[in-house]
Amino acid sequence: MAEKDYIAMWYHARKPYGITDTIYWGWYDPETNSTDWKTWQHADADGMAGFANILRPMGYPCYPLPVCNETSVPGWREICKAKKEFPTEEGRKVVRWKKTYENTQHDALSPEISCFSEEETTKLNQWCKEHKVSPGSLIYAELSNIVAERMIEGDDPFYWFYPVNVRGATGIQTESFNQVSGFYMLTKPTSSPQEWQSQMRQRFKGKQHWANWKLANIGKWVGMTGVKLIYRMTSGKQFYMGSCSNMGSWPLPGQDNPPKPDNRRLVAVAPGTANYPISATTTEWYGQLTLTLKMHPHICPDQQTVREIADAWRDALLKKTQ
Repeated sequence: MAEKDYIAMWYHARKPYGITDTIYWGWYDPETNSTDWKTWQHADADGMAGFANILRPMGYPCYPLPVCNETSVPGWREICKAKKEFPTEEGRKVVRWKKTYENTQHDALSPEISCFSEEETTKLNQWCKEHKVSPGSLIYAELSNIVAERMIEGDDPFYWFYPVNVRGATGIQTESFNQVSGFYMLTKPTSSPQEWQSQMRQRFKGKQHWANWKLANIGKWVGMTGVKLIYRMTSGKQFYMGSCSNMGSWPLPGQDNPPKPDNRRLVAVAPGTANYPISATTTEWYGQLTLTLKMHPHICPDQQTVREIADAWRDALLKKTQ
């Protein structure tokens, strides 16, 4: 039987409601602060496969693509056991935005980019090593707190979705198929990087990414009709801050890569929806960190707001290097 991309079903299920699965990518020029934006559809490829499609024609092998540390998908019994052994605090899937906006043009706001030099990137990574947190925990804790201070009402916790690469464990042979799961991080408006790190480890040990992977693949059993029904029943009830994607270091280390062509950097950012209105992505290109931020017009009034938050995000991280 031919393989199917059951994750892609969810992107197809949203399209009748005008919700795009467009991933923006491009080459960012820090000297001119400009990006030649292009797109691909998430239903056609996840982030890693998308980058491979871009880089291979340029002479980058990108093979094999990075895999996770696990070798197989656990069964429900093992997942339930892990959940009991490593419990986590949970909350309501709501976000109390100070203000929302009516806008039917879902991609009206462009991504904004902030970048770091190789020296600044090294210092950030060193700070993380000294404080025993991952770069993702630091980077996204800072963004979360900035957004919360400016755009969230009250002190109630909220969820971020943190994607996890599951290649190498799924058994899927078709490289382009979506092989990303993840877990939902319940964070407070002032959660520290250490709190992000602790919760991330707990949820990983609790195999929450595998529970979400199995649920996301339910199309195997209920078909496209079932996926559409589930989406229609749940989309109006679950709301999150957005997604925090770590694309890792490119070009892939240890491969026969060509010399760095110029000062431009490869960047990309997830689609985002009114239910996941903030899309944030980190990428290292030849050892230089780049942050890409995209905000949905449901919670963001204009492009200037995206730029201001992107600048504040970079400034907060730069303080760690001083």
